Amino acid sequence: SRVKFPFEVNDIEKIISLYNLGTVQNGYRNGAITFPFIDIKNNVRTIQVKQFDEANHTTGTDFLHSIINKHHARNSQPLPEWLEAYNKNEIKVSCLFGEHLLTKYPYNPIALVEAPKTAIYGSLYFGFPEQPKNLLWLAVYNLSSLNLNKCKALKGRNVFLFPDLSKDGKAFELWSEKAIEIQKQLEGT
Repeated sequence: SRVKFPFEVNDIEKIISLYNLGTVQNGYRNGAITFPFIDIKNNVRTIQVKQFDEANHTTGTDFLHSIINKHHARNSQPLPEWLEAYNKNEIKVSCLFGEHLLTKYPYNPIALVEAPKTAIYGSLYFGFPEQPKNLLWLAVYNLSSLNLNKCKALKGRNVFLFPDLSKDGKAFELWSEKAIEIQKQLEGT
């Protein structure tokens, strides 16, 4: 109720640029949004592909590497070498969504949420990170993927965790326990 909706075009363009968002055109998942997970060294680690309905509820989720795999299989084509190598990685989502922004905004406190969509809304609703007092919104991918390896990039930062709501409070409880363990291993965090 406090934020204009729909959002201003300039803010939408700014958020697209900040997080390197894109869309899928033609074929499978046409019109879906792409959420690239780019690490602190600016390496793209994975790209989540999500479709939403008019009420902004998720109607489909995939990953770009999976879509490319399916395309090659349907057309009886061999996979490119890079994709064969990528498929051997046990962990596909190996960094935080928005992690690439940590070096650009070294003084901002971090708001860590579950999903990239939530990080996008956090930035739109609560302000962009140009001001060092504003939160820099990052995402882990989902509830169960908050872990030490992903959080190593946050060492020395002030981090606020915002798990999604759950009827029984289990999400808050799970992240509270994980936060204590992670904080013990990341000095100054």
